[in-house]
Amino acid sequence: MADLPYHYDWKPRFETSHGLQVKWFGRWGGDPGWVIEPSRLASDLICFFYLEDGKCNTVINGVRLPLQPGELVVWRGGDVFSATQDPTRPQTSLSACLSLSRDDAANVLLRHAYERHYRLPDKKSYEQQFTAVLEALETESRWRNLLVTAAIFRWLAELQETLQPDPGAAEGNPKTVHHVLAAQEWIGQHLGEDVSITEWSRACGLNADYFSRLFKVHTGMPPKTWLIEARLQRATRLLASPESTVEEIAERCGFNCPFHFSRSFKRRFGIPPAKYRLVRQVRGFVDP
Repeated sequence: MADLPYHYDWKPRFETSHGLQVKWFGRWGGDPGWVIEPSRLASDLICFFYLEDGKCNTVINGVRLPLQPGELVVWRGGDVFSATQDPTRPQTSLSACLSLSRDDAANVLLRHAYERHYRLPDKKSYEQQFTAVLEALETESRWRNLLVTAAIFRWLAELQETLQPDPGAAEGNPKTVHHVLAAQEWIGQHLGEDVSITEWSRACGLNADYFSRLFKVHTGMPPKTWLIEARLQRATRLLASPESTVEEIAERCGFNCPFHFSRSFKRRFGIPPAKYRLVRQVRGFVDP
């Protein structure tokens, strides 16, 4: 996973001494060329991406989730995600990425078992709450910090009431999230090796069955599926450079058989690796 860039790796837009750190919070839309290329969300963040208007497709850890206006998806720290739109119906989205620390926990929101995809029952109310935060962020009042903090916590509280995330096992043991993040980090350093799920789980100090259940709860994917996606994502990065052959890239990404690599790549991206490389060199990117 180290080959993927962090999404919006910049300084926080707003933070307080109450443990709240907002990486970004805004409304974007109206641009026919809008796209979010495959990126990785930093491990301590959570993002709520809401479609206000238009048509949009998101991909989270290899799973495609088409969105309609009024629907929201949740990206968790460590997720690989991307987004595209129908250029004839340019999207307008409201997205917020933040962390809320408490005691020794980097982001207590990651303890909650959010679903990936929601349809909000009151579209107007959510958009009004979000707009209130945007207005507070733009104020020049001497009490700006208090106004922004109040607006964000009000928005977040209403969102929590709406989504009703299940605290699940993670609430009782915040270390479970860190186990999964550590597992993602470890496998990112061993993508080119023939690693079994048993070896992977052992490296994380867990038995294979518990590791597999825990990993799926927090990523939405079984470890093997996630591993294949990570290897294919690395391959897309390596194919952008002409320095290695397709066979060499297959080996560096943990595929012992070039034919199996090409078949898996085509199944995931719709075109074989050699054609992907050609198209990327011409266009500069490929829509996954």
